[in-house]
This record gives sequence, structure tokens and C-alpha cells, in this order.
Amino acid sequence: MLCVLVASVFAAQTTGEQKPPNVYVDKGACPFECCTYREWVARTDVTLLDSPNGKSVVGRIKKGERVLALTGEVHSVPLRLIAQHDYRDAGVKAGDTIYILHYEGEGYCKVWHDGNVVDVEDFDEAGKQKITWWVKCKTHSGAIGWTVERGNFGNKDACG
Repeated sequence: MLCVLVASVFAAQTTGEQKPPNVYVDKGACPFECCTYREWVARTDVTLLDSPNGKSVVGRIKKGERVLALTGEVHSVPLRLIAQHDYRDAGVKAGDTIYILHYEGEGYCKVWHDGNVVDVEDFDEAGKQKITWWVKCKTHSGAIGWTVERGNFGNKDACG
């Protein structure tokens, strides 16, 4: 196992592979089918921070309160894989090194390939990488802040 890891790292360094950042930030992302930013309803009490990964509390949302979800960011730790077959629409060939960034919905993943971000369909590995979904909300009292979305809100699915 160690030999494979060392060989993999060595190959990446010697082939000029363009690797993504250790944590990829996809600003504006909404990571599932029919995901939409609009009026959401809090399912739990929620604390709003000044920024993603922020330390300062700028507001609080009570369970049942309606808020305006303004935008979001998906922070992901890229998952390195070797493409098993061609994805012509994305310019990926079998044997290419790719990095899954996050699931987007409808069977598509956002993928890093040769320094470019592309959409690729049908990855069994989708969902195996670590992601954090930060959402920027505005309360009716005017407080604007960020929170990690872990199922804290309803009405984010435009399909139902």
C-alpha cells in the first residue's frame, strides 16, 4: 500500500499533473438536484457566523423562522482517481488522473482535470469525498451570516 502511495505521489510530481488545492471552494454551488437558494425554513436553531469557517457570531435563527438563503459555497477535499473510461464531453480520457470535487446533482460531479473544472457523469465514487456546505442567510431582522447546512433547513429543494 505504501509503495502505491509513494509511486502515485512520485508520478504526480514527475508528470506535471496540475493538482487542485487541498480544499476546493465552489462559490455559489448548491450541491444536489433541484437545490435552490430562496426562502428557507429553519428546522432547528441555527447560529450565523461572519464568514465560512468564521469565529464571530453575527446572528441567530430560531426553529421555524423563515430566512432568505442568498448563496452558498461547497468546500471539498478533492478525491484523486484514475478515469476508467473516456468522458468525451469533459475532455477526460481513460487513464487520466482526475479529482472529484463534489456531487452536483442529476448524476453529475464537478471534477478537476488538468487544471480545469469540468462536469462528469456517472461516478460511483461520488459522495466519498469530504464536503462542507456553507450557506449565507439573511434573517427578517436583517442579520446576514453563514452557517454549515446539515439538514437544518427546509424548502431548499425546488422539486418538492
